[in-house]
Amino acid sequence: MVDKTALRAAFRRRLTELEAAYLSYSNREICSRIVSLPELLSANRVFPYYSVGREVDTHEIIRLCRAMGKPVALPVVLGGGIMEYALYDDTELVPGSLNIPQPGQHSEKLFPEAGDIILVPALSFDQKGYRLGQGGGYYDRFLAGCQAFTVGLCREAMLSHRLPHEKHDIPVKCLVTEKRIMRLPQEPQREEE
Repeated sequence: MVDKTALRAAFRRRLTELEAAYLSYSNREICSRIVSLPELLSANRVFPYYSVGREVDTHEIIRLCRAMGKPVALPVVLGGGIMEYALYDDTELVPGSLNIPQPGQHSEKLFPEAGDIILVPALSFDQKGYRLGQGGGYYDRFLAGCQAFTVGLCREAMLSHRLPHEKHDIPVKCLVTEKRIMRLPQEPQREEE
């Protein structure tokens, strides 16, 4: 059994070692690929995350989606592994869990559906679309019942060949890095025994 805590620590260390010029370059290229993605262009609504620190930057993606007139909703962490999304309009964001900015408590709640697109963060993705997140399980639980098109954002330097995953883990349908767009075949879900 792989120690995910140690694996997360190794990826966090790798992330801190990436040069600022590479971070800036990869952010620009990933943004460029995302905003030209057919699934984003045709999406009814866009559900990105609000990037912090050295995560793949989503601020320009959010700005461009709003400029296209697309409703944008951001995660709101409720605690206990549960999150929801709320509409991001012109109201100011408030500090949420881990001080990650999120829409305030009076913002309209939205649930992603077929025809929408979700941008998914991670420390690393593997080439089948499985992710290694921060360890809270928020996205794993949320994506389980979701029909929206899911896209993982990952720098090439943080991409893995293979990550450990369990039966309940759901891979993203597409991965975008600064060098490529990878559309991933979805494995059939196995029945619980």
